[in-house]
Amino acid sequence: MPSIPPTRSNLARLLHQPTRSNADWHITTSDEPLQAQRIVLAAGVWSAKLLKPLGLTIPLVAERGYHVKFPIPSCSLNNSVMDVDAKVVASSMIGGLRVSGTAEIADIDAPQDPQKKSILIAQAKAMIPDLDTADARFWMVRRPSFPDSLPAIGEVDGKPGLYTAFGHSHYGLVMAPKTGELVVDLVSERSLNVDFRQFSLARF
Repeated sequence: MPSIPPTRSNLARLLHQPTRSNADWHITTSDEPLQAQRIVLAAGVWSAKLLKPLGLTIPLVAERGYHVKFPIPSCSLNNSVMDVDAKVVASSMIGGLRVSGTAEIADIDAPQDPQKKSILIAQAKAMIPDLDTADARFWMVRRPSFPDSLPAIGEVDGKPGLYTAFGHSHYGLVMAPKTGELVVDLVSERSLNVDFRQFSLARF
């Protein structure tokens, strides 16, 4: 897959692509058409929309997580601290203190729940009473998650040359390096000692 950021506008350009003919994949982009014998789809939670025009419907959902960052917290933590009851984690980071938590299953384009910000701030104050909550910065992430919590890695059945590498749920950043190594080996047709059937989209 070309290195195009998976924004909503770019998805609109790619939703009816890629297509395959004469053993090559053809991809339409805003700049120029591309073609290759092998392509890798690693577009996170947006991957499901890119596969749908190819007749592939998969149970990938946006498991959304909310974060609030306090840029001038007036305190710091030596280690990440979890409030087990509230299910939130506070961590001192470069640029402030971050509190994150919650898991929300929703449509990829659904608006943010504004109540989550006030809830997280209240939970942060309960954990750290001296926390300065001024100028709190709030954002949301979309985690690509499957019902069985396993990613989709490998060549797609019936679509020669199309490889997937997405669906890592909460562990994308940690698993990305190893997933990249595996996909390079797959695309290069190197001998592997990993059974990829458990990661195949055919399991659905």
